[in-house]
Amino acid sequence: GGVGKTTLAFNLAVAIGQLPLRTVLIDGSLQFGDMRALLKVPMEAPSLLDLPTDRIAESDLADVLWRDPSGIDILLAPPRAEMAEMVTVRDLEKTLSLLRRVYEVVIVDTPAVINDINLAFLDTSDTILEIVTYDSTAIHNTMVVADAFRMIGYPPTKVRYLVNRADSTGGFDPEVLNRALGRVPEHQVSSGGALVVRANNEGIPFVLADPDAQISQDITRTAAELMARPAVSTARR
Repeated sequence: GGVGKTTLAFNLAVAIGQLPLRTVLIDGSLQFGDMRALLKVPMEAPSLLDLPTDRIAESDLADVLWRDPSGIDILLAPPRAEMAEMVTVRDLEKTLSLLRRVYEVVIVDTPAVINDINLAFLDTSDTILEIVTYDSTAIHNTMVVADAFRMIGYPPTKVRYLVNRADSTGGFDPEVLNRALGRVPEHQVSSGGALVVRANNEGIPFVLADPDAQISQDITRTAAELMARPAVSTARR
């Protein structure tokens, strides 16, 4: 949280959709979902809760998914915090199973917690993309999560690291981050400054607002690199 993950998840999904690959983005922060606010979606717009809990069919998706002008579909989180408790792990598993059959790429903007709901997302994922910045708190939290993933049994190949605002080290030695991670981060994205703020305020992806900007080029490159990588799907035991 606080490292730009929602903005990156949205723009990465749009960039992958431009490849072109049929892409859906899930707002996995069920209690305090940011996607609805970021995209200026009305509060009354349907959410994951509007999918049937017994038997979900592909035809149900058309009435629930938010079609973004960028071309990707978005499954929104519930509009109110207390409604998140109505979503069960079983609901998520059925929803993810259907989306993986319908879409070529499923991206989930997850909350910065490790609980049963989030593990349902993480277990099903082929790749976990962790966002880190040159900030001691962010790096510490990344190491805590890395230990948790090892205990769960995720292989190192399931996790990739993306350094956001990579050109803003704030005097931080990048080699310290490399040693903490035990490897060089696979992806780097530069700061977007005014472009990101303006695009977010307008509810549009910066990768389309200014595709020639360095940050847009970085996201486009990351999308291509991720899609070229063989999938590694590992279930937790």
